[in-house]
Amino acid sequence: MAQIKRFAWTNPSTAVARNLNVGFTAAKIEIYNLTTAAALAWTADMAVASIFNVGVPAYTTTNGVTPLAQDAAYGATISGFTNAAPGVLTVNDTATFGFAAGDTIKVAELADDGAGTSSLNATFTIASITSTTITLVESTVGLSAYVSGGIVTRVSDTNGVAIPTENFAIRGLTLGTSAVGGNSESMVAVVYGENSVV
Repeated sequence: MAQIKRFAWTNPSTAVARNLNVGFTAAKIEIYNLTTAAALAWTADMAVASIFNVGVPAYTTTNGVTPLAQDAAYGATISGFTNAAPGVLTVNDTATFGFAAGDTIKVAELADDGAGTSSLNATFTIASITSTTITLVESTVGLSAYVSGGIVTRVSDTNGVAIPTENFAIRGLTLGTSAVGGNSESMVAVVYGENSVV
């Protein structure tokens, strides 16, 4: 028996590329457009970013299917840290990692200039968040200045309950605009893994 995972979605009014986190290395994907009755396919033997339109038939070599295999994603990647009252972190994504106001977070692996009273690699409390910023309860005025890098992870939730370490890395496929379907269209995809399940 093969590894198989099914996805269904309806595109927004402006269709955009999307990631499918299947949890295994994909060997093949079949994509069905329920709105137009079109069928698309890709296999691991085809070029990256390509897609085959079964009904036409036509082979597209751009914006199709691209394998996606991240090694690890334990927390949000930091791209900035403003020393202010309160301090503000700029990150790549807050939603994936479940950050919420009141959480205790840990900043690690960050390079700072070492000129302040202490390092920015520390534990803080979240006052508020947006999709790409984390505003802290604490002031970071006087701490060392941000230079580069870093990761921020949840330590505990608003009730003080410890958050277990979890790898949020995606292992699956990116569907480009040639593969994801059109604006407002309903889609179904079936992904087959390269390994069999015993």
